[in-house]
Amino acid sequence: MVKAELIEEPQVSEIVAAADNVPDVGVAIEQWDAYQKLCKGLLNDSDYQEIIVKEKDEDGNYVKVKRHFKKKSAWQKLSRAFNVDTEIIDRDLERTKMGRIREAYYCVRATLPNGRSVESDALCSRSEKRKDKVSDHTIMSTAKTRATNRAIAELIGAGETSAEEMTAEKIVTQSKFLKEDNSS
Repeated sequence: MVKAELIEEPQVSEIVAAADNVPDVGVAIEQWDAYQKLCKGLLNDSDYQEIIVKEKDEDGNYVKVKRHFKKKSAWQKLSRAFNVDTEIIDRDLERTKMGRIREAYYCVRATLPNGRSVESDALCSRSEKRKDKVSDHTIMSTAKTRATNRAIAELIGAGETSAEEMTAEKIVTQSKFLKEDNSS
């Protein structure tokens, strides 16, 4: 004898509850506006790097355009504001025959207090523009900064590219601190 089991159809209230996982558009817009307001109140000019980049215009031609990108200091301030913890998950260094670092790789995990986390990785290579003569430390720290900034940006939903990741046609301005420091 085969036992049959009655399977009940889900109630309408259960279907509606499943749809509750879809974000309310108004709430999502309010949250994005709050993030923009936070950035305006928390960050200042020294947290941005103005860089000239090449972009395609409406006709498909490349033109040079000034853009502002958040620097490491901005991502650190946002990390503190959102109470984000970061941790290095993996690191790998590729060396030349002479022992210099040719390329550095970092993977960083960013975690919110509620347990939500994101892992992001990044490289920095001596073959990049303006990186051929820098110190080994610069190659390592740039890779770490890129991975950390990415993890924070992804975790808080900003989805922005940091200044440290941009291949610039020209760096237009630096922080006020650097300007003052170079003037003496």
